[in-house]
Amino acid sequence: MLAARKMTPKPLVVVIEDDPICADALGLILDDWGADVVVAQSAAEAAAALGVRSASVGWIITDFNLGPGPDGVTGLRPLVLAAPAARILVLSGSFRGQATKSASAAGLDVMSKPAARDAIVAWLERA
Repeated sequence: MLAARKMTPKPLVVVIEDDPICADALGLILDDWGADVVVAQSAAEAAAALGVRSASVGWIITDFNLGPGPDGVTGLRPLVLAAPAARILVLSGSFRGQATKSASAAGLDVMSKPAARDAIVAWLERA
């Protein structure tokens, strides 16, 4: 007789990135780490894709420059309300100061893009 094994759910990570190559690369890193990954081009798109799972989000990784519309920090507000326990990392390919200022003012972590796999994993595993 086989005993039923209790499956531990994968940690849920949201990636908000408008560049498909960057989104795919982050998705691969996170999948390799063992995460359930939701990729979207905006926070609104991510919230719609998550639905009732929003409260289960453990981490959000967002690009700062998301094209037209709100930046990655400003656009996060509705998603953060739905996922208040999520840790947030802001990525920026341009460190001219605005991404760092906005992320720091909001109390968020910021990392230069492209971020190394080890740096992303270290951020995920930091308590």
